[in-house]
Amino acid sequence: MKIKTFILTVFFLISCSNKDKEYAVYGVIQDIKENQNTIIIDHDSIPGFMMPMVMPFNIKHTKDIAELSVGDSVKFKLIVTDTNSYVTGFTILGRSDIINENDGFWDNEYPQKKAGELLSDISLLDIDETSIRLSSLNGKFRFISFIFTRCPIPNMCPAVVIKNGVLANNFRNESKLALIMISFDYVHDTPEILKDFFGTTISTFENWNVWSSAGNVADLYTLSSEIGCEFWGIEENNIGHNLRSALIGPNMELLKVWEGDTWLAKDVRKDIESYMAIVK
Repeated sequence: MKIKTFILTVFFLISCSNKDKEYAVYGVIQDIKENQNTIIIDHDSIPGFMMPMVMPFNIKHTKDIAELSVGDSVKFKLIVTDTNSYVTGFTILGRSDIINENDGFWDNEYPQKKAGELLSDISLLDIDETSIRLSSLNGKFRFISFIFTRCPIPNMCPAVVIKNGVLANNFRNESKLALIMISFDYVHDTPEILKDFFGTTISTFENWNVWSSAGNVADLYTLSSEIGCEFWGIEENNIGHNLRSALIGPNMELLKVWEGDTWLAKDVRKDIESYMAIVK
């Protein structure tokens, strides 16, 4: 399958039908990252589009956030195109100080590993509801991304899925590499849901898999925290996260972590090829 066709196919399967739409959203500002052109907002439910979440949004114009502060209660516009999204048109409804209760929540129990350190062995479920351990892939490199199916924003989890698809296509004939997408939504993303969502897409790739964390929350927290992926609000339907992807070596050693969802498949491909050339 040609790569352009593959990307279009994957995006069609995982994206929502709302394209070039505008939504009125209410929320509370958690953080402002002006140098990254993003603002993190704990937003209410967006009827017909999205559940409540704590998430970063792209900023259309930096002047839009000039008067904003952490803790502000705001109303704003979310613009969603077929490939991207951004926020604009902020109105301040109120001001208050907030405390991020999630900072360091898992740090003491599951410390983040450094490059070269071994990860704990964990057990999750594949889309056929078969228990599978991370160690069952010993001898292979493993590229892991954390995602969840209820994210409709095209430049976030769906973009990570598309990039994984590009990598799967690049390494289609590489038996020493496994690409694994793990859903951290242990409430909604059962193996059945993931199979319905991704099964057709990954079926032609022997080295591309999707794992469910349903029923295996402790193992999910262990692995995600050791890689530096944080998420919260799953059971309250107010999900927050800081997406991470990681390359794990043949002996369960952590090799590299990519933060967020802005990494490029072409760069990760070069990194994987470099590690495969030097790590035995």
